[in-house]
Amino acid sequence: MDQFNLARKMKRLTMWLDGCNQPAGVTRRQFHCVPFGEAYVTIDPSGRKPYASGNPNRVHLCGLEAGMKPDGIPRLIELFASEGVGRFFIWFSPGPDVAVARGMIEQAGLIRVPWTRYPTLCRQQRGPAPFTTDLDIRQVDGEEIAAAAEPLGEALWPEYVRSAGRESFFHYMAFDGDRPVAVAALCLFEDIGYLGMAATREGDRKRGAQQALIAARLARAEALGCALLVSETLTMLEHSHRNLRRAGFAEIFDKEVYEWSASA
Repeated sequence: MDQFNLARKMKRLTMWLDGCNQPAGVTRRQFHCVPFGEAYVTIDPSGRKPYASGNPNRVHLCGLEAGMKPDGIPRLIELFASEGVGRFFIWFSPGPDVAVARGMIEQAGLIRVPWTRYPTLCRQQRGPAPFTTDLDIRQVDGEEIAAAAEPLGEALWPEYVRSAGRESFFHYMAFDGDRPVAVAALCLFEDIGYLGMAATREGDRKRGAQQALIAARLARAEALGCALLVSETLTMLEHSHRNLRRAGFAEIFDKEVYEWSASA
């Protein structure tokens, strides 16, 4: 597996997903110039969450891409500060001259997030994934997703709801009788089958919902001819990470995440 090629694909996937699912008010910019290189940036002054996975203020980089110069990171800091953003994160993936690019990020004063890893995982084997559950797994439509808002509560991701009915998205739920207890989605982009937006109601965890939802999405992706089966998680989400590994996914690379804070 070529890490650099996959990292570039994942950046394109991120841009596509953001275009489909991000709410109004988020500014998206893609640079192809000195000193920013090929940076992809999203800015939302209202996004103030202190942790990277929940904060929309981000820069996505793949190593030292063409056009990235030492003053690029300070210029990006100025860009966010001018929009009133007090915290943003750089999501740094493999690419050319990684050590040089990492040095630029650190020299600009950003600090790497230490408490978790952000692995990208691929499944290169084919065939069904094992699971055991007493729940019913079904593909659902926009009407069923809307009806599940109350019983699922916080387990119903906003991105999952916003992507309902969009082309290249397939939405699944796990049911206990008529009661929805877990969600997950499959997205098709280029030759990738991307497994994301997975969540389970707290009271229904450890019932095999996510393992079964992984199996259902893998079967659909293979039937549709996807060449790459990809997912992402955080290692601090131990159940998510373990479920993907059990289904045959292997870590290909980590995204290094760096934080800039005006108060630091």
